[in-house]
Amino acid sequence: MNKHELNQAEVKQLLGNIKIPPQPEIVRAISLERIKDQPDIQRLVGLISKDVGLSAAVLKAVNSPYYGLRTKISSIKHAISMLGMGNVSSLVINLALRASVPIPGIERYWESASRSAQLASMLARKLNLRHLMEDAHLYTLFHDSAMPLLLQRFPAYREIMERINQGKIDWIEITAMEDARFNTNHSVVGGLLASNWGLPSHIREAIDRHHDITVFHSEKLSPDSLTLIALGHVAEHIESAISQQMNDCDWCDFGQSCRAHLLIGDDEMIEVSDSARDLFGIGEY
Repeated sequence: MNKHELNQAEVKQLLGNIKIPPQPEIVRAISLERIKDQPDIQRLVGLISKDVGLSAAVLKAVNSPYYGLRTKISSIKHAISMLGMGNVSSLVINLALRASVPIPGIERYWESASRSAQLASMLARKLNLRHLMEDAHLYTLFHDSAMPLLLQRFPAYREIMERINQGKIDWIEITAMEDARFNTNHSVVGGLLASNWGLPSHIREAIDRHHDITVFHSEKLSPDSLTLIALGHVAEHIESAISQQMNDCDWCDFGQSCRAHLLIGDDEMIEVSDSARDLFGIGEY
């Protein structure tokens, strides 16, 4: 049975006063250039460079240990030529998403989301799922991105975020709790945000169902959507284990199904965890 496609009136009624940030012009421009046979690199350089804060953040990010570049990058054009359109696009979207919900006091959330997204992409590459590397980054970055939006609309939502971080709420139960208290949940709102930002349908589908354990035992999702969900859960588990910052209660429910879907053994989990510690400069605890 196909899911009902919400019309504009239904979306407005569902969201109430929750503000879904529109897709920024820089994100729209990059998305359009990426699908061209010959992207206009100079146009992208101009768009990024005219935003002083964004260009500074891009240069800071590309010179981080994650990309492992041997020489320091000092220009946006050089960054694009070294990293490629895909990596720069993911980086700009990451920064733009964070800037679209300027809420103080949730820096730890964004740091964890960013690390998990990088790990999901790295894991996709390791598992020879190169066609999903960029999608894995975007999905993992966006799948819980509606939580800051709900916090922006409902100050009481901070209590839920704190209880999640402390491991006092089961992730499988959280959407039901959100529905009961706020008449919507972060999976639904996250899917609408992803749609507003022009993310592909299989990423939106994965966001909408990422807390539904039954998807691993049915044919409700496309193979790519299911793989994105698995990559995201594994990446979050590894990030949680090495940083000890975020609650990891999802893993008890999803871990076995995700590892079985991705065919990841214990040795590979340890190897990725060790690589992640080196990547983020996090030592053993």
